[in-house]
Amino acid sequence: MKILLRFVLIGIVLVTQTSCFKENDFLFDKKAVVEFQATVVTSLAVGKTYPLLAVKNGAGAQTTQVNLVGVQRAKDEVIKFSVDKDNTTAIEGVHYKLSGGTFTIPAKSSMGNCVVEILTGTAPTTTTKTVDLVLTLEGNGSDILPNENYKKVGYRISF
Repeated sequence: MKILLRFVLIGIVLVTQTSCFKENDFLFDKKAVVEFQATVVTSLAVGKTYPLLAVKNGAGAQTTQVNLVGVQRAKDEVIKFSVDKDNTTAIEGVHYKLSGGTFTIPAKSSMGNCVVEILTGTAPTTTTKTVDLVLTLEGNGSDILPNENYKKVGYRISF
């Protein structure tokens, strides 16, 4: 009898304790933003606000996932990106090639792919034998903005 009473008391305690938790319904009701997945999940480069992904000279097309944080759209969204000239040491047409500076997040999707081509370029004259390419998300120009914390991603091209 004592064992049965203990189980009943434990059951009552468990039921009453869990009923006191506030239910959290997380609803994203802020403006939609875009962010580089690699920046979200990869450690930042020393002294930088973005990671530097290692790639070899001539590596070809590099695809980086971009997340849409917010409500999925009914139509395709064209997202702009650009090269961060202040942090980029790579030369366009020599070390990399962009295809228009835009990519698309398909309708009813939460991600798109930003593609840049790493060319077979000439090595820099410095002793480091690397150049950096840093991309910055710009959003769609109206209601999708870049997430300030995750809007940049870098490629360190080694020779």
